Amino acid sequence: MVRKNVIITMLAVALMTPLANAQELNNPVEKFDVNSVEFVEDDQDLDLGFDTATYLPENFDPYSGIISVKAINYIDICDEVDLGFETNGYLPTGFDPYIQ
Repeated sequence: MVRKNVIITMLAVALMTPLANAQELNNPVEKFDVNSVEFVEDDQDLDLGFDTATYLPENFDPYSGIISVKAINYIDICDEVDLGFETNGYLPTGFDPYIQ
């Protein structure tokens, strides 16, 4: 019985040894920088037929201000997905996905 307890204790110590030597990883947390996103501009000029500067405030700069990643809409609302079956039978009555 003593021999069995010694073997189990040695096995437990052998399994716990790597945990004692483990260290927490100190990986730096990377912040997302909006300025690192590459944006390809189309060099095509658009002629609206009137001068837009007369309708904008004085010293208007569309690129000044704080950029929020949440303000970028990556979802194309025009795309409709056909699942091949009617989903209304699986949704509760009066379900509206656009109400938060």
